[in-house]
Amino acid sequence: MAILACVLFSGEALAKCRMKGPDLSISGMTLLDSDSAIKLVGAGAKLAEGEEDLPHARFVSTNGAQELVLFAHYGAVDDEYAEVEVRVAGAEAIALKDLPVEVFKTGRGVELGMSVAQVQSLFGTCVKTRQKTGSELFIEYEIEAADRDPDLKTFGYPVYYAEYEFQRGKLARFRFGFAYP
Repeated sequence: MAILACVLFSGEALAKCRMKGPDLSISGMTLLDSDSAIKLVGAGAKLAEGEEDLPHARFVSTNGAQELVLFAHYGAVDDEYAEVEVRVAGAEAIALKDLPVEVFKTGRGVELGMSVAQVQSLFGTCVKTRQKTGSELFIEYEIEAADRDPDLKTFGYPVYYAEYEFQRGKLARFRFGFAYP
């Protein structure tokens, strides 16, 4: 009986474990809101398509240190982005359109260079996976049934996710948004 109680309790605890306050914006742009996207990156951004990822537009910060990638789902309204990635800019970023933003920061305050503890203090420790290889650490959050979640149901997507890549203890890349169905 005690074993059954432990199993039931741990399953219940796991079901209640959820990412705290998922991020829904970057530098003033809200996911799936074309008006805020136009304010940040302009209208009609050219989307690159490839076999490896969704159609996307790439931009660079004013100082050339950070790259912003906005992902549009197939069939989306123009200037509507459902997923966002921020990463350290590579040499090729010099050719990208620069935005009047020096640091790409989410609505919850996530920005490159943060520690693992700082990110987890914002979202909790209900991680889907945590993988470490050498000096790299990957943390992923996922909210299934996002279309029934109080914070996310208005967006109408079944899954929300966020992933954070740390190198030598500092955030080097992050991506979040609604998974393509």
